[in-house]
Amino acid sequence: MMADKAPFNPFVPPQRRVGKAMLSLRPIDDPAHDEHYVDVCGSARAYQRLTGSPDVVEDILTTGGYVLAFGESGCGKTALVNRCANWVRAALREALDAKVLVVDLRRHALALESSSVATRIGWACGRLVRALRDEDALVDPAAPELDSGDPDLILPELDALLDPSLALVVLLPDHLDLVREVLLYASGMLSPRVLYLAESALLTDAQVRGIELALEDTRPPIVLRLRTLTRADVARFVDDRLRRHRAAGRYPGVADPALTELVSTKSVKTLQRTLVGTFEMLRGEAVNYSESYAVTLEDLNRYTRGIQS
Repeated sequence: MMADKAPFNPFVPPQRRVGKAMLSLRPIDDPAHDEHYVDVCGSARAYQRLTGSPDVVEDILTTGGYVLAFGESGCGKTALVNRCANWVRAALREALDAKVLVVDLRRHALALESSSVATRIGWACGRLVRALRDEDALVDPAAPELDSGDPDLILPELDALLDPSLALVVLLPDHLDLVREVLLYASGMLSPRVLYLAESALLTDAQVRGIELALEDTRPPIVLRLRTLTRADVARFVDDRLRRHRAAGRYPGVADPALTELVSTKSVKTLQRTLVGTFEMLRGEAVNYSESYAVTLEDLNRYTRGIQS
């Protein structure tokens, strides 16, 4: 019987505790997350932009590549990049019948935020070499190029330095001067069997178009554009989460006035935070946490007042 089921928060991603519910989906670590994506902010179209290209895997294997996801803060760029990395890893594994390494450098984004582009690329190169040595992924770990620390000698030559049976996916941290960084990577740092993925909340459409034009005769990045959250996105997200977990436990629905309030949310990150927090507040109160109840506008306001006080 449903009454016997434990209370469950449908807005917490699978295999996550409530305290980590705001972390982006990471199918590169937990494959179950891949089924948890909802098409918000144009994410499905952006994902198809990469995965629907018939030549993308061949291009990565022969020349390397650079993927750039951009859009407003909180629109789901990190989750999109994680999903793309997971897809690329699987596609390259199938093409090579071998191992694909994913190296995530984004945790150091804040520490590097004010650094110059040259410093950042040099740092990323050094971390990459360390990771490849740790994974025994190099033909010769003592190759002179690797000890030079010079990105110009290392990154474009990774095809020769990497074990022939391997491919590499690198997740790069965001930066204030990403225009110049993208141009440097895409114009001179690419290597076969290596894909870089980056994201930015600061780049404008005009800047990204400028990058595409500057590189159109060489190797332009694959650009994944995310748009502003819409009313339809909010309704789709809430409906998905409420329907998806019915077998997992008991939880309330969302009343129409509360949903109307939620459609004014500016980002999917804020939407997720509000819903996780409100449902967790009600679950803790253990009064109205049943399928016969629907979260009200007052419930949302109580949660919001609580985090502001």
